Amino acid sequence: MEKQDKLFDIIDRFSNYSVLILGDIILDEYICGNACRLSPEAPVPVLEAQDYKYILGGAANVGSNIKSLGGNAYILGVVGNDHHANIVFSELERNKVFNSFIVKDNNRPTTTKTRLLAHSRQQIARIDKESTKAISADIESKLLQLVKKVINGVDIVVLSDYAKGVLTPSLIGQTIKICHEHGKRVLIDPKGIDYGKYTNADIITPNRLEAELASHSPKGTCPKQMAKNLKKITDINTILVTLGENGVLIYKDDQTEQIPAISSQVYDVTGAGDSLISTLALSLAASDFELADSIRIGNYAAGIAVRKIGTTTIKPDEIKEIIKQHIAQAEQKEEICCI
Repeated sequence: MEKQDKLFDIIDRFSNYSVLILGDIILDEYICGNACRLSPEAPVPVLEAQDYKYILGGAANVGSNIKSLGGNAYILGVVGNDHHANIVFSELERNKVFNSFIVKDNNRPTTTKTRLLAHSRQQIARIDKESTKAISADIESKLLQLVKKVINGVDIVVLSDYAKGVLTPSLIGQTIKICHEHGKRVLIDPKGIDYGKYTNADIITPNRLEAELASHSPKGTCPKQMAKNLKKITDINTILVTLGENGVLIYKDDQTEQIPAISSQVYDVTGAGDSLISTLALSLAASDFELADSIRIGNYAAGIAVRKIGTTTIKPDEIKEIIKQHIAQAEQKEEICCI
């Protein structure tokens, strides 16, 4: 119970802390309807659209998770000057996420993934509207000025990279420098294979495949070796490799620890990384950067996320409930072993 109380105490302090999220803002659009006939123009189904649903993704989903966990979230990113940008702002406002630091760029669209769903669940097509070109020097300069403006009002920073062009190597490097000058730690949710651009961040959280590719490791390389290779590339002291059903590998100061996965019921891994890094960021801030407990709370959050369908958010009571269940199961196993 002492361990449970300690984790609960950290979770209860989430509301006292603020997180800055800089990265790629994504909007997931779902057009739902019935598809009961084929088009006379081509052998494809005709979707009779009946409902439109919108879910925030990427950096915006990290912000939504921070807020649903009870913390304060400040989103910095780029959208287009279009209809979908208005929906992003509206959804952020609905989720009570600060959106005053988002820059509109007339030269790129709002990153939108539109899914056509027949009978509410069968995906018949996906349409991606996006630009992966690097943002201009002018937009980058505006974002850096906003980082400087808000940095003293937050406790920790998350860079959410989905390779949509916002997190340029220059922007990442200058942001990390600004954060460290102001005593703020930086967490990275990475993308791509060039991890050198994340040099000097504090924590990075690739999944196994991402770590394998970025560390130029042969398929099947043990996670510890991949983490060592990433350390050489990035000079990041703490590396968390998420291993799906095998949990999370923690690499710090050339020492490793593996935390088992929480959930055996995996329905959808979409957004699990967002839930992990959101919860980890708040837990670090609320625990005076106690790493082991923070990672465990983040791991519990990821265990909840994979039980849900699609991009989702996590609430503190959900984390507390799964902690109680997990600790009770562990104690029951210990009792059985002692008989």
